[in-house]
Amino acid sequence: MKIALFPGSFDPITLGHIDLIERAIPLFDKVIVAIGQNTQKQYHFDLEQRKSWVNAVCSKYDNVELGLYQGLTVNYAKEVQSHYLIRGLRNASDFDYEKTISQLNNIIGEGIETVFFISKPKYSHISSTIVREIIKGKGNVSEFVPDEVYEQISANY
Repeated sequence: MKIALFPGSFDPITLGHIDLIERAIPLFDKVIVAIGQNTQKQYHFDLEQRKSWVNAVCSKYDNVELGLYQGLTVNYAKEVQSHYLIRGLRNASDFDYEKTISQLNNIIGEGIETVFFISKPKYSHISSTIVREIIKGKGNVSEFVPDEVYEQISANY
């Protein structure tokens, strides 16, 4: 069984994330959207909220499930028997960063492969960081996040 792990903070999950998930679905038997929990990182949305959004957005896909982990991504990948990591590339800076991480993951993950998806132009400007800044500034994020996320953000923020 080919299992792919799509790790991230998903703070919040964006349309760019959804695009990557949808593009990975036909390539793998299972895609695990894994929310990493880093105790050193300050999140805008709590874990329960992020889990709720990922579940709501991914429930329509038969071969996608939610995962939660702490520590090294490759250790979690081994735990769930995934040999593939999914990563998106929006620009050259993303590539430079992700290339190094993928090489390290391959070494310490004993052969784990990173599958890169080049962002579609309509999503290449979207990042969770930018979306959080727009939310903090009370701007409209409807063009950047799934409807399930937008409805809750617009009601609460």
